[in-house]
Amino acid sequence: MTMPDSGPTGGAARARIANPLLDFATAAAEAQLKFWQAFHVEGSAFVAKRLRANLEFLRELGHCADPRAIGDCQWAWLGNLRKDYAEEWARLAGTTFALGVSEMSPMSGFYARAERKGSNGLAPGQRPARNSVSP
Repeated sequence: MTMPDSGPTGGAARARIANPLLDFATAAAEAQLKFWQAFHVEGSAFVAKRLRANLEFLRELGHCADPRAIGDCQWAWLGNLRKDYAEEWARLAGTTFALGVSEMSPMSGFYARAERKGSNGLAPGQRPARNSVSP
C-alpha cells in the first residue's frame, strides 16, 4: 500500500525531514510486518497439520468397537497432540529468536540514551553510593 503524498513535488525530489520518533515508528512497523508474515506462515502450517491429525483421529475412532480401543485411540491422539505442540513451540521460539536478533538489533540504537554526566561525574538523578567519599 502506498501512502499519498502530502503535497505537490513538481517533479523535484523532496527533502526528507529528520525525525527520530518517525524513524523509530517506521523501523518498528517494518519489523512487525516481518514478524507477522513469518508467524502467519508457521501458524497456518501448524493449524493445517492439526486439522489433518484431528480428521484422522475421528476416522480411526469410527473403527473402534469397544471402550478399550476408544481409550487407546484417544491416548494415541493425545500423545501426538502433545508432541506436535511441543515441536511448534520450539519452532516459534526459534523463529522469534531469529527474527529478534536479525530485525531488532538495528533498532537498539533507538533505545540507547546518551548519559550526560555533570561535574561530579554522575548522570542526572544519579546519587552517589553510600560508602563513597566526596572529593
